Amino acid sequence: MSETRAQLKHIAIDQIQQANLAAASFRELGKAAGIKSSSVHYHFQSRERLLTELLQDYDLKFFSELDAATAGTHRPRQRLGALIDVFESFHTHRRQCMSLAYAASPHELSDASLGAVNTFLEHMERWVEDALQKASLLPIPKDELACVIVSTLEGSLLFDRLSDNPRHLHAARSWIASLSSY
Repeated sequence: MSETRAQLKHIAIDQIQQANLAAASFRELGKAAGIKSSSVHYHFQSRERLLTELLQDYDLKFFSELDAATAGTHRPRQRLGALIDVFESFHTHRRQCMSLAYAASPHELSDASLGAVNTFLEHMERWVEDALQKASLLPIPKDELACVIVSTLEGSLLFDRLSDNPRHLHAARSWIASLSSY
């Protein structure tokens, strides 16, 4: 991958996480990189392909870093705590999870980008479900609880963007910690 292409992808992810998908237009990317939008088009044949590739890359990086942070940790509470730490870090750095930005603008997405969003969310739900494997006495089946936990974290991060206080994320952490014995 060329240095310019990598720089454009980095800028696009940063702009999407700070704002929304519209911030990753070829014009905005060119402006941020100090190049013409036609040069951005040279590196990415279409915005749809760029958006799909960004989320696929994000998926790999997100779970690679999460797995590294939880390596050797098998206790569900610690594993889920590490996931919540990621969301709290997003809030601290005034970022949103990429899947949230994509989900907020489904009309801007191609079928491939929608597929990438769904793949990421399914990956996160499987990761949470796996984290819950050693848990017992849970209120609902693990797959349903994983869906609820992912939804809770994404929604909490969204609402906490309105304030410096991550009170929704803190409440999510407390709720998750209260789940039976795990």
